[in-house]
Amino acid sequence: MNELEKELGNAIAQEGNTINQVVVASLNNHPSLQKWLNYVDKGQKATFLFELEMWLKSFQVFFITKNHPFLEQEIKDSTKRSFAEELKIARSAILRMSYLANQLIEEKSVVEKTLGNYYENLFQNISSFDQNIDVFLLQPTPEDSLALLTESFADICAIIDSLIKTDSLSRNTVSLQAFVSIGKILLRDIKRSYYINLLMSYKFKAIYDRVENEYLAKIIENIDNELIRQEITKVLIGFFRLLKYLDFIALDLTQDRPLKNCLPIFILIKTEAYQLIHAMEHRILNIADIPQAVSNSIDGCIYALQMDLKKVYGRELLGLIGLTQAPPIYAKIENSHGLLRDCFQQSVVTLLQIFETGFDGLKIFKSFQTKLDQSLRLRLDIWRLLSNFRKFQSSPSENKINDINDQIGIFRESSLKYLMYKDWDDFEKMSYQAMSTRVLEDYSKTIHVFATFLEALLGQINMRAVLANHPFDYPEV
Repeated sequence: MNELEKELGNAIAQEGNTINQVVVASLNNHPSLQKWLNYVDKGQKATFLFELEMWLKSFQVFFITKNHPFLEQEIKDSTKRSFAEELKIARSAILRMSYLANQLIEEKSVVEKTLGNYYENLFQNISSFDQNIDVFLLQPTPEDSLALLTESFADICAIIDSLIKTDSLSRNTVSLQAFVSIGKILLRDIKRSYYINLLMSYKFKAIYDRVENEYLAKIIENIDNELIRQEITKVLIGFFRLLKYLDFIALDLTQDRPLKNCLPIFILIKTEAYQLIHAMEHRILNIADIPQAVSNSIDGCIYALQMDLKKVYGRELLGLIGLTQAPPIYAKIENSHGLLRDCFQQSVVTLLQIFETGFDGLKIFKSFQTKLDQSLRLRLDIWRLLSNFRKFQSSPSENKINDINDQIGIFRESSLKYLMYKDWDDFEKMSYQAMSTRVLEDYSKTIHVFATFLEALLGQINMRAVLANHPFDYPEV
């Protein structure tokens, strides 16, 4: 991490300390905030508030480039390359946040009047730090904070537009320093929006961090150890929050929206997923009297979660920012969304099965795919691919090369994600070698090696514990 990003990271850490010092009371001690949350809840606007908070939180991590899924060369060139694409993404998110903020403002006329008074006081009292603190607190309602935030958004969008225009016209790159500076300005303005800053300082909010599923609630209630019950509940709520983030990505996939704009959400998911891993490792596993069976299951959950996160952020999303064609962008976003959804759902089910053996994930997730389902599909698809290889080997022809390559491509876009992460590299190398070979003799040799690899892989999959009672009958393809 370079010095600029360290500075931004320190600003974020300092913001957290400031919150803890200034905001020491509970939500109950802030009647204006509580009244507003009740209004939001009754007005069925909780989704707007949740999405706004999601984007605001994503901006706390989006402007630190080490969080991005960059290729190795992109990391090396970070001080030379242009960050215009990233700023375009930020601009789109800011416009969305402005819309959400306006949806949450109850009385615009009152807010506009208060906003005018705020700026009048601001310019009159700009001379000293103490006076600025007084001005900072001149936000009598949450709507005032929202209005101030939208005003700031408008200013930042104007700056971004100027930077992007300059980059486009003169080919001057938007520097890393400019990118990080925009992040620092946004961070400061979010911090100055008193009620928004206050709201974000509370990790859980009752209006959308709820355990509403009856099966889930019952299992949690039946956990005897109170400390384990509390920590498991926090982790489960964390996973459900991540799944809610993914719902916004799913919406973009179905509505043909610019999918690169999902990048800040993916980065936020990565950050909070690793926070959940840390919580499981350092809070749950460190409970003094935790049963060994519980400890082992959580260890397994952590390992599986880490592997799936590596698949997404160490492979699937790499190079996303540099893509210009819609199909590969869509494929990366769709695959990453599916991997993370399955991973988080499986993590929730694994944690619940610790306390209720045989718990069925379909009771809480309509789209739930068990490890058994995934392994059955993976085994069948590998067998289909292997059978097509063997048919080609039996009568090789240049006319069949494209068809075989299409079959490889279909597998890569569908069932590859169910392979163990350690096997991805070998499969990708062989896929690349096959698709880059056009001479029939060389292609036949490549397919022979590829088929041998698939045979070994099929044997490994058949040994998975979940398939112990599901023998394979090697169907005709």
